[in-house]
Amino acid sequence: MPFARRLRAAEEKLNDTVLSIIRRHRANGKDTGDLLSMLLLAEDSEKPGEHMSDMEVRDQVMTLFFAGHETTANALTWRFWLLARHPEIERELHTELQRVLEGRPPTFADVPQLVFTEQIIREVLRLYPPVWAIGRRTLEDLTFNGLSVPGGTLVVASQWIAHRDPRWFPEPDAFRPARWTSDFRAVLPRFAYFPFGGGPRSCVGENFAWTELILVIATIAQRWRFIEAPGAKPLRPHARITLHPNRQVSLGVLRHADN
Repeated sequence: MPFARRLRAAEEKLNDTVLSIIRRHRANGKDTGDLLSMLLLAEDSEKPGEHMSDMEVRDQVMTLFFAGHETTANALTWRFWLLARHPEIERELHTELQRVLEGRPPTFADVPQLVFTEQIIREVLRLYPPVWAIGRRTLEDLTFNGLSVPGGTLVVASQWIAHRDPRWFPEPDAFRPARWTSDFRAVLPRFAYFPFGGGPRSCVGENFAWTELILVIATIAQRWRFIEAPGAKPLRPHARITLHPNRQVSLGVLRHADN
């Protein structure tokens, strides 16, 4: 069918592109200090001196590309839309950025000081988690809340649902970054909030994602403000593999110094 042919052709093109970069990098033989060099130089802990094949490196690159690109883009989209609808929170963000950065670009060393910036991200990921549900297969028979679940059953846990549980999140549909105090986090049950999954198969890029989101938001918010575009239609989530807006997001952009 035409759709299947287009999909297969796109997959082959992506594979060819990624593999050509891997092979060129391997032939160069130099450690350029980037992620691809790290993957090519990684050794098997049980077989010293043995490295991943081109296809194994390709699999890792594809995972990083898909898991780390679309999810972050979605989180940033929801974040800018929410701030456009809550100018009082955006003003508080700008106050923190001015106090901590004093007009200079943010660096990795600034991340621990950007407390409210991180709180905004936590609240965005609570309301609109890019990964809105995850699946796990039971290893043995168990009983859950009076329900018998045989071993080998696929169980789906939804961040979208859990993150809106009023037992843990008062006013669960409200955008309230200030709720994320250290005291609040200390008493929150472990899996009441899990935007990056949990257990041994939790997202390996979680720490990188937090750093990336904080620095990107701080960098952009230093220069720009966002406002809702006149006549923009209501935005609703659309659950695909990741949580997308149901339409293109239209926002007005102003320089931070503008009124």
